[in-house]
Amino acid sequence: MPTTPKLSTALTWLVYLLPVYIFVVSPALRALFPTNEVSGAFDWPDQDKSDEYELVPGINVTDDRFISPEDNPRELQCREDDYRVHILSRSPLVIYIENFLSESEADHLTEVSKDRYAPSIVYDGMTERVDPSVRLSDRALLDRDDVVRCLEERARAFQGWRPFLYIERMWAQRYNVSGHYRHHYDWTGNGQGADRVSTFMVYLKADCTGGGTNFPRLRKPLDKKWCRFIECDAEPQEEGVTFKPIKGNAIFWENLRADGTGYPETWHAALPVRSGEKVGLNIWSWYQPPTRKRKSKTKTV
Repeated sequence: MPTTPKLSTALTWLVYLLPVYIFVVSPALRALFPTNEVSGAFDWPDQDKSDEYELVPGINVTDDRFISPEDNPRELQCREDDYRVHILSRSPLVIYIENFLSESEADHLTEVSKDRYAPSIVYDGMTERVDPSVRLSDRALLDRDDVVRCLEERARAFQGWRPFLYIERMWAQRYNVSGHYRHHYDWTGNGQGADRVSTFMVYLKADCTGGGTNFPRLRKPLDKKWCRFIECDAEPQEEGVTFKPIKGNAIFWENLRADGTGYPETWHAALPVRSGEKVGLNIWSWYQPPTRKRKSKTKTV
C-alpha cells in the first residue's frame, strides 16, 4: 500500500515543479490553445444573459471636436505606404520613420493650416493657459479632409489596428525663431482611465536651424548611420538623443507601459529654433477599452 508523502517532500516537489510549469508547461499550453485576448478581457458574466449587457466606450468617441471617428478605409483613396522604419529603442518602443508623409502631403497640410494658427496653450491637468516661457509656438486644428483621414488610417495601421485605439484630432504646430516647448510628457500616467498611449511627431516643414526634438533620457546609439537623423555634433551638446527636423519624417514612441503607467524615458522637448521656421504635426492615440453596462429596460403598459 503506497504511503502518503511527507509534507517536506511535497514542498520540495512544489519548489522544483512550479518553475517547470511557469516557464515550460504554461507557455506550451498557451501556444497550443491560444485565447482571444480582446474578447477574453470582456467575457460576459453569464453567456446566457449576454443580451442584457452592452459595451460602452471608455471615452466619448462621438465628440468629433476631440476624437476622430473611424471611417471606412475603402472609401478613401490613400497612397501605398512606402516608409522605412528604424528602431531606436525597444523599451520604451521608439521608432524613427523615413518618408512617413510624402512631399505633397506635407505641403498640403502646411498650406491648409497657415491661416488658422493661434498661440499654443499649456495644460496643467486643470486649467489651460498661454505661457511663452514653457511653450512658444502657434497651433492650428486641421479639418478632416482626405489627406488627414488617410493619415489617421496610416497611424492606426502602423500600430496594428489595435482595438479600442482612438486618434485625437490633429494639430499643426508652427515654431518661428525662438519657438520652443520645454521638456514634458504626453501622458498623465495615472494608470486609470483613458490616456495618450502613443505619439507620432511628424515634420511638415523644416526650413530652419535648431528646433530638434530632444529626449534627454534616451541613450544615443553608437552606430554613425543614425547621424542622418540625430544630432551627433558636439555643439551644442544636449543630453540623450536629439532628432533633426526633416520634412516628411516622423518619430513614433509608446508613452505607456502595459499597466498604464508612463515611461519616464519619453520626457522630451522641442528645442528652440535658431533661424527659419519649423512646422510639426502631432498624432496622439488614446486607448480605453469599453466597459460593461446593463441595458436599461423599458416597461410596456
